[in-house]
Amino acid sequence: MMKVFLDTNILLDFGLDRENADFAEGILQLGNEGLIELYASYLSYANMGYILRHHPQEERYELVRMMRNPVVVLPCDAAQLDAGLATEVKDYEDMLQYQCAKAAGCDVIVTNNKKDFHEFCDLPFLTSEEFLLQFDYEE
Repeated sequence: MMKVFLDTNILLDFGLDRENADFAEGILQLGNEGLIELYASYLSYANMGYILRHHPQEERYELVRMMRNPVVVLPCDAAQLDAGLATEVKDYEDMLQYQCAKAAGCDVIVTNNKKDFHEFCDLPFLTSEEFLLQFDYEE
């Protein structure tokens, strides 16, 4: 089964009903149906807590809970941090996401911020829309 790593922005698109929310929802639905395995890093959930800090506490927790399933949350460790530090790149946080996806053996990274991944990523990376088109998903 395909292992799909979700960047933080995909989860936030869904949770905050942003521009690409429908695509993010489609990917989460594929995970709920057991057609793909979804992964995200612990770092994403920490970042979401920070990004959502101005929302009321109840709403913040509900949003994070909503974005939790059916996603497998991956740990971030010292080896990933060291690998990220070994290469100085423009977007350090994206490098850490990549290191997490790579360590977990993910097949693809889905992100709506592809520009910085070109610098270092040897895994395929697609926007949420591109992923669904490639997967031949119909709403």
